[in-house]
Amino acid sequence: MKKTLAIIVLTWNDFFNTTKCIKSIYPQLDHTTKLILVDNDSDEKIYNKTINWIKKRYKNDYLHLKKKSKFSQYKKKIIILRNNKNLGCGFGHNSGYEFAIRNNFEFVARVDNDMLVPRKFFIKILKNFNNKIIQGVSPKILYTHNPKRIWWMGAKIGNSLKTQTHMRDYPYGLKDNKKYSGIINTDAIAGCASVMRGSRLKKAGFSDRDFFYGPEDVELSRRIFTVEGSLIVDRDLKILHSVTQSFVNLNKRRIYFEYKYRLVLIKKIGTLFDKIFGYSFSIIKFLLYVALAFKKKHRIKIQPVFFSLMHFYQNKLGDFDRKYKIF
Repeated sequence: MKKTLAIIVLTWNDFFNTTKCIKSIYPQLDHTTKLILVDNDSDEKIYNKTINWIKKRYKNDYLHLKKKSKFSQYKKKIIILRNNKNLGCGFGHNSGYEFAIRNNFEFVARVDNDMLVPRKFFIKILKNFNNKIIQGVSPKILYTHNPKRIWWMGAKIGNSLKTQTHMRDYPYGLKDNKKYSGIINTDAIAGCASVMRGSRLKKAGFSDRDFFYGPEDVELSRRIFTVEGSLIVDRDLKILHSVTQSFVNLNKRRIYFEYKYRLVLIKKIGTLFDKIFGYSFSIIKFLLYVALAFKKKHRIKIQPVFFSLMHFYQNKLGDFDRKYKIF
């Protein structure tokens, strides 16, 4: 019997990338594989434009749900859900996760709306779960604008948790070649492109509400993790990432989120030593930005990093950012 799969795509004020993503996924949908489009409270104009595009292109093959329903009650390929406010990245997916688990999907995929999914992608990635140990899988992620370059192919936490740096042991934009193929273990699956075993997601719980924008996928991965080899990257599978410019002209806001939520990650998954070192290191970095304020690249960080530190220690986390806009 074919495995059942719910593909969760979260969208917020991004008609262009979202419709391209849906077009790449739709040919892979059938009676066992459904696309759950979750709108994260987009502006009405953009939301209606997206819905009308779906209506026109897919006609009677979508269902817009406003109430909880059982999967067995309908046969549509596209299910549309809408959050009543912008819940942020990660936590915004939870309504989709809840729908998938409530309707007993065996597997749950998270695909960000700025992804282009190649043909037969989901059939291929699900084959990894024939190994019962495996709980989560991500593909190798390449840039849409340069598909010969690697954006992501695995996470390595290591000392990056303490130093609040990117969790990888390879550079961005690495040229793809056969050397980077095969199955490897990873410390975390990629939130923007991953498939999880539904039973494990149900047991581990959904995305943590303390995150708004940031490494919530790493925290969730550590809860999904069971034993060595339970989280993998299938580097023989590739997906294209447009790297959505969600924070164009909002540099301070992105800096604020990145610094605060990396501290939240230390709080959630770090050891006592990680916390002592990581919290101290974050303060030292702030003081260095102040000392080097004569350079623009450091000066621009002073204000957002100050507020990120202050709000972290005041425990103003995900719910705070859902209510207030700092930058």
